[in-house]
Amino acid sequence: MRARPLPRYAGSLAAVVWALAGSAACRHAPAADTSAPPIVNVSAARLETLRDSMTATGTVVPATAADWLVIAPEAARIIELPHAEGDTVQPGDVLVRYDIAAITADLAAHQAEVANASKRVEAAERELVKYTLLWNQGLISRNEFDARKSAVLEAQLALTDVKAQLDRATLAAARATERAKFAGTIVKCWHKVDDLVAPSDADPIMRIVDPTRLQVVVTLSLAELARVAIGQTATVTAPGAAPEPATVVLRPVPTDGSAKAMDIRLNFVQPTALPAETTVEVEILLDVRANAIVIPKAAVQRDDAVTYVMVAGADDIAHRQEVRLGLTTRDLVQVLQGVAAGDRVITSASGQVIEGMVVKVER
Repeated sequence: MRARPLPRYAGSLAAVVWALAGSAACRHAPAADTSAPPIVNVSAARLETLRDSMTATGTVVPATAADWLVIAPEAARIIELPHAEGDTVQPGDVLVRYDIAAITADLAAHQAEVANASKRVEAAERELVKYTLLWNQGLISRNEFDARKSAVLEAQLALTDVKAQLDRATLAAARATERAKFAGTIVKCWHKVDDLVAPSDADPIMRIVDPTRLQVVVTLSLAELARVAIGQTATVTAPGAAPEPATVVLRPVPTDGSAKAMDIRLNFVQPTALPAETTVEVEILLDVRANAIVIPKAAVQRDDAVTYVMVAGADDIAHRQEVRLGLTTRDLVQVLQGVAAGDRVITSASGQVIEGMVVKVER
């Protein structure tokens, strides 16, 4: 039998079918992955001694016990000022003598009372001698004789009392003479002889410092102060000079809620040649951890209260490692758990890296 010819539209239909089939095949075929692995920087975790320190600016000043502002004990007139500004004084040297009216008058009054009481004792004792002779001769009564003995006793007690008052007045009068407490230099003198002075910090007479006893004062914010403790070691460096060891010796406790900053003081370990008022840089050692595994802070990430790092394995596959951290400094952090020495932690582009991803390590 002869074959029947296909309709004219059959060829066109077949072409449409093949076209649709080809289109469907294109839609379901997976696209080729042409993206390159991210390029990352890594840093090998290493063992070292980790030091945390704080740096601040300080000033060399006389030690607290070697800086004395001489102030009058009460309102007075200066009657003697034997030393001038720039003079060196030794312990016990007279610095100032005052004329203090109240003290002078009180001392004079008690001296007069002692003199009068002494005369009364002498008179009572003379009377007792005379009455003793009369008593021995039987010329006076027992009561008269005992009265004279009582008069002597009363006069002696009165003398003892006024002498005690004179001693107290004498001690008070000692305040009218100011003597040097330590060897030092008069760095400033504000008054001269015959000046009237008031017992006030606002009206000092002179300032004496011992230039051999110097400290460093540093002003810290309360947040910085919280990290500092007495006994911490430090280095003090002046411009152009070698660092000098020092120790924190004064760390105040904040008591005023309005305070924003407070001063700490450091002692030099050895005598310094730096003059007072020198501006210095102070580095205080806050903490030390020996044999610590350390990594850069830039490698540390946090996610939902979990701390972790991304580690590039030997096969350049990224692995997420949860870590427990210890001491943290400005640039480094101690890892207590989760990373071993030699592990390559990713320090750049770590936010783009996920577990199992191939990475290209920057060489």
